[in-house]
Amino acid sequence: MAQQDRLQQMREWIKTTPEISLDQLMGEYRISRDTARRDLIQLEREGKIIRVKNGLIRVGTNTTIQYDRRTEQPEKNRIAKHAVRYVQPDQTIILDAASTVARMTVHLPAQPIQIITNALAVVEQLEARPEIDLYVTGGKWDRHARSLVGIKTADDILNYQVDRVFLGACGLTEQGVFAENLEEAIVKKAMIRSSAEVIVLADHTKFEKRFLHKVCDLDQIDILITDERPTEQWQKWLQEADILLETAEEE
Repeated sequence: MAQQDRLQQMREWIKTTPEISLDQLMGEYRISRDTARRDLIQLEREGKIIRVKNGLIRVGTNTTIQYDRRTEQPEKNRIAKHAVRYVQPDQTIILDAASTVARMTVHLPAQPIQIITNALAVVEQLEARPEIDLYVTGGKWDRHARSLVGIKTADDILNYQVDRVFLGACGLTEQGVFAENLEEAIVKKAMIRSSAEVIVLADHTKFEKRFLHKVCDLDQIDILITDERPTEQWQKWLQEADILLETAEEE
């Protein structure tokens, strides 16, 4: 079956089924795991589903479950745990609303820091941590990402000057970092402007994905943390952009 025919059948399937596993897709269409994952990437780009570990959830099913399950992916956890090494006592940092970035809150040591965020998941994890001064932006509520977005959010962020920002990336290409929507891109741009150092957290699936809204050029990134060593061509691009590449290895 051609991919377009298969995708159309999947679109009909998810209308009546809120959760579908990779194994179900592989069995139904007699396709490999890699092919099933590529199909899910396409459906996610269309905004119809959210990929979770070993399957999908239909958009609109339950945003809390969607977000929590996205952060459970082991590669995201490894990246987040590695990124925490760059959080030092008494620093001021920004944590954006990416699920990998939000996972950093689980690994933050008990030390005094100031955190600025637009993400509900970050607030929920850190609200009971007395050693952390937590600042939350205003803005428009995004139910899908469980975050505050838009011009008001960006304006709030621009009032701060911080040591580091930890950003997620919807897509990465030779041209830079990309976001799925304009309001998200506006917020990420403001975070970069307000930070002395930019650290991007992106798993291997984000490479060679381009979206309509560009956030920044590669040379605006200081450190890139991922879960798998990228290709030699990518390593060359990162070196030319003077980006420190770090890979979060499996323990």
